[in-house]
Amino acid sequence: MREKRSAEKGEQASSSRCADVLRGTLQRLGLGRVIRHLALLKAWDRAIAPRVRERATMQDFSDGRLYLCVEDPIWLHELHMLRHKLKTILNEEVGEPVVSEIVLRIGRTPRSAPAPMAHRRVERAGVVPTEADAKIQQILAPVQDRPCRDVLERLLYRWKARTI
Repeated sequence: MREKRSAEKGEQASSSRCADVLRGTLQRLGLGRVIRHLALLKAWDRAIAPRVRERATMQDFSDGRLYLCVEDPIWLHELHMLRHKLKTILNEEVGEPVVSEIVLRIGRTPRSAPAPMAHRRVERAGVVPTEADAKIQQILAPVQDRPCRDVLERLLYRWKARTI
């Protein structure tokens, strides 16, 4: 009888999925947080819209709190309004409720390329930059902080559109 039970246990043990064995081993090593963080990063890349990913990055994840860094107050407000929806999307994508709260902060976010702006699209369409455009670029040249530069650039081009 004992032989039969041990044979059944051997069959069950051998039918375990590699992912389950790896997950269990990492949990025993105390790396469960790392697993959840990596699953969350993967879910972030798959489920969140590119326009949001351009302007917000995951900074940290601990104790169910996901810390996001956004580039300016406008995006902070936008994502604050969407945080419950983002939490639901991420938890569904991961397959378990790992995110209990989303905390937003303002800071630098790495961006692959600047977001296209309305006046840049006009320039590409064949409109020759004016003297005012050159002056705006001259004013913006010393500003290195990307979010500040973007806000200032939008402001200057709005001023240009109203006065010229």
